[in-house]
Amino acid sequence: MRSTATDATAIGRRALLWGAAVGFGLTLAPGLTRARTRLLVSTARLPDGRFGVVALEPDGTLRFATPLPGRGHEPVVARGRGEIVVMARRPGRFLAVVGLADGALRRSLSAPRGRHFYGHAVFDAAGRLLYTTENDYDGGRGVIGVWDVAAGYVRVGELDAHGIGPHDLALGRDGRTLAIANGGLLTHPGSGRAKLNLASMEPCLTVLDPTTGEALRRLVLPKELHQLSIRHLAIAPDGGIGFGMQYEGPLDQGVPLAGIWAPDGTVTLMPQDSAPPAVTRNYVGDLAIDATGRYLAASYPRGDGVGVWDLRRSRTVGLVRATDACGLAVEDGTDRLWISDGTGAIGPLDAGRSLMRDTLVPVPGLAFDNHFARI
Repeated sequence: MRSTATDATAIGRRALLWGAAVGFGLTLAPGLTRARTRLLVSTARLPDGRFGVVALEPDGTLRFATPLPGRGHEPVVARGRGEIVVMARRPGRFLAVVGLADGALRRSLSAPRGRHFYGHAVFDAAGRLLYTTENDYDGGRGVIGVWDVAAGYVRVGELDAHGIGPHDLALGRDGRTLAIANGGLLTHPGSGRAKLNLASMEPCLTVLDPTTGEALRRLVLPKELHQLSIRHLAIAPDGGIGFGMQYEGPLDQGVPLAGIWAPDGTVTLMPQDSAPPAVTRNYVGDLAIDATGRYLAASYPRGDGVGVWDLRRSRTVGLVRATDACGLAVEDGTDRLWISDGTGAIGPLDAGRSLMRDTLVPVPGLAFDNHFARI
């Protein structure tokens, strides 16, 4: 979402009731009633200009819209606890825990002193620990925060990310390892969102054993691509790691923006033949691999589109046009890929049959932010 609105103030009781008081709903487009979806949860800019987290029922009804103390990034769902965790985007420091049933704020926490969040998190396989990507900004290194969920999200430690600027992270298909997208960008909150090491940046993708902190595998791109910041991840059914990138070099230079790191170590960078730099703006906002493992999608929010590749045939499927499209998700057991955008539209497309979207009719003034989750 290309929002320039300022961050909201602290959450108050009246703000928490905002969604229930408004009482508006959505209208389903044809075909969405067949989707295997119980709930859609997303960060968003709300109609009153504040930032928050919203949940939509399968029939399109808005379950809640809870304002946050600032702009959030990715909502992470703890299904067993009936909670959503939302972290602030860089260089924010808040971590909000929201009830899935009613949107009530259950906990409001902050990053430790000397740390800020990058906006992404993941639960371990048992749901007992939460891992968060963070910046040790005075130390100039990336860390992974570790939080004890059952104890009330108490901070219990941190792990070295084995790289600078960890943005996204994902639990491996084995349920025991963490994949970390280290973007390679040195930043400091004292410099706002400025990138301080563009000439020397070294992005990498690290597979970490969180029980020991050991880096088990590490992928570094060729030197000529050192300004390709690895930002977003998607785990394939076979355990391969999809990664999406943002290029910090010349805007008109054509570079690959997505790739797959296979379990055997093979790295494949996707062709950009359907989406040149004029379309992508060399910026991937989110990444997804469908539940069958056949299709990879990367969103280009600055270029108003989503690129789709067929991994089995190693070819480009095409480009989906969608204004300010960023959030991507998959539908369990199908090859359907879901897209959310800055106009408030959200819905699936059938990558194997058509690149036409079905969408929910947007709530006036609502704009979906970077990421969302299907339940």
